[in-house]
Amino acid sequence: MVKKCIFALAVVALLISAVHADDPVIKRDGDWPWTYKAIDLCKMKVLMDVGHFVQLKECNKRELILKQVDCESIDKGSGDFPCYDGCEEIEVKANFPAIFNGDLDKVGPILKDTKVYWADDKNQISGSTGDWEKLTVCLKAWKAEIWRATSPDDKTHVGDLTITVKPPDTGS
Repeated sequence: MVKKCIFALAVVALLISAVHADDPVIKRDGDWPWTYKAIDLCKMKVLMDVGHFVQLKECNKRELILKQVDCESIDKGSGDFPCYDGCEEIEVKANFPAIFNGDLDKVGPILKDTKVYWADDKNQISGSTGDWEKLTVCLKAWKAEIWRATSPDDKTHVGDLTITVKPPDTGS
């Protein structure tokens, strides 16, 4: 008898969990001719695997032009003559906080000592708005061997500057 009661309770418990067929309700709409209406049965999230995105606006049009300056203006002495300095403003956007750097590949024998730097020591963007953010990359050069140029020119190709980017280190 006890076994039959336990079995009956188990069957009732199963029926209770399966009796939700009336929610949502499929019902008839009016009299003949009638049609079924679609009902919302389930809403689920749509998720997407989004990676890091970064863009430098019009990279193919960028040039950094070095102009001769007094060596003192770039914190060098007269023994470092001739000295050059130049900057290029860039616009970048990303979907993450991004840190930018620059790597110079010297082309030919003219450039000797160089330093890539960022105006106002700002080389990071927040990446939180999705809008273009401005940065200015610069290059100092000293002890340049300009006599090694094949001819005078205001746009002698002396190097290629590669802009690099990475997210901040998280420390983990």
